[in-house]
Amino acid sequence: MPHVTASTWEEIMVLRSRLAEQTSVRSCELEHSEWHVDSGVLRNKRSDFFQIVGFADDSGNEQLLIRQRETALVGLLVHGGPGNRSFLLNARCEPGLHGFCQLSTTIQSTPSNYERRHGGEPTPFIEWFTQEVAGTQVLHDSIEYDWGRYYDAKRKRFAIIEVPERVSVVSPLLWVGERELLRTLAHPFLMTTDLRVAIALMLAHDRDTEPGLPLGHDEPTAATASLREIPLEAMTNWRIEPRGIVEVAESRGIGVEYVTTTSASREVTQWSQPLVRIQRPDTVTLGVRGVAADREFAVERRTEIGLHGVALYFPAALADTVSSVVCRVRTSAEGGRFLHHEVVLQVADATGLSLTQAEHITWLGVRALSALLLVPEATSVELRTVATLALREVA
Repeated sequence: MPHVTASTWEEIMVLRSRLAEQTSVRSCELEHSEWHVDSGVLRNKRSDFFQIVGFADDSGNEQLLIRQRETALVGLLVHGGPGNRSFLLNARCEPGLHGFCQLSTTIQSTPSNYERRHGGEPTPFIEWFTQEVAGTQVLHDSIEYDWGRYYDAKRKRFAIIEVPERVSVVSPLLWVGERELLRTLAHPFLMTTDLRVAIALMLAHDRDTEPGLPLGHDEPTAATASLREIPLEAMTNWRIEPRGIVEVAESRGIGVEYVTTTSASREVTQWSQPLVRIQRPDTVTLGVRGVAADREFAVERRTEIGLHGVALYFPAALADTVSSVVCRVRTSAEGGRFLHHEVVLQVADATGLSLTQAEHITWLGVRALSALLLVPEATSVELRTVATLALREVA
């Protein structure tokens, strides 16, 4: 097999710009799309890709949530050992990403897509994640919860597989060396959330730590949910309009817009869909104390509305205004579900800061944080994404 080289930083940026220029996103009306409101739910007419659903709690407070019954696959192929790896990435174009195109994992797909229910092209290398392939080694495989404040108990499968050689690929796939990949961690809007989570799991795996919860902590359990589903047409704080679902009081800052996307690099070159628009960026702050190998990070166990009572580990909430930020990066939430929703990830020196509900805070060293990340269905996407900054600092 011919030698396959990894892409340079310049080649990565050129490819990203070229694919972004070939992608267009325009607003559309629901009646001209492949979606409709059916039985009180916004859904696709052909396949159950995902839905927009209305909920209300016992107090009558309403909320829009994204429901995705399928467990999406986030698959990453790697070659080589720790410190000298190459990663097979996808320069992925999504309508809701900042800049339209960002680096993602080898595969980021739902069964509806990789089983070609949309009628599109095959997903490259999907067989490496759906069946055993000789010479490969599974480094990590787990099911994890997605954004608990926006999804109705959505979960994803993260699989990292080591391959014996770098196979030849064509755009939008590319091999990226470990040095360049770690460099992208601090670059704004260059890496998808899925890739960032996969890197966190990879860095945790490389610490040769067995999966484990903090000492004295029980397995996360589910509590009785207080939410009930209500038809979109019956919601009082949202109004269905031709181009989206508009919040009346704007107390939640969440709405839905319909868009049509054209992209030359996707399995389907044109499609329409709803995207959730969130008015305010989310800021995820991980508190740290100590230096170098003695660093400790503050986490807490709690739940979110879309988790229906399931408790996960999150970055502990800081009670004071954070001014001593160690590192920060601006990222995009998932571009296939959210419209340019910014997430700010940061690690802050919490040595002199107080923490909310301090009695519930757990301080974890690097190895303990790594062990926690490796426990399936135990950590939030917020903790997994910001952990890349924490683990990179001590890698």
